[in-house]
Amino acid sequence: MKSIFLVIFGAILGWGITGFFTEGFETDYLFILIIGIVIGHSLGRRKEKEEFTESI
Repeated sequence: MKSIFLVIFGAILGWGITGFFTEGFETDYLFILIIGIVIGHSLGRRKEKEEFTESI
């Protein structure tokens, strides 16, 4: 769980730095990125659980 928070924090930090230099703080792409990270993480955890139960 710590890793997903670090990835989201890094995405927000990168968005902030890029937005500061380009003066374009568009939240649409940031929102889509964070939703994609959360969905990908949840699907990955589900797949790990399925593989673990099949190996038992």
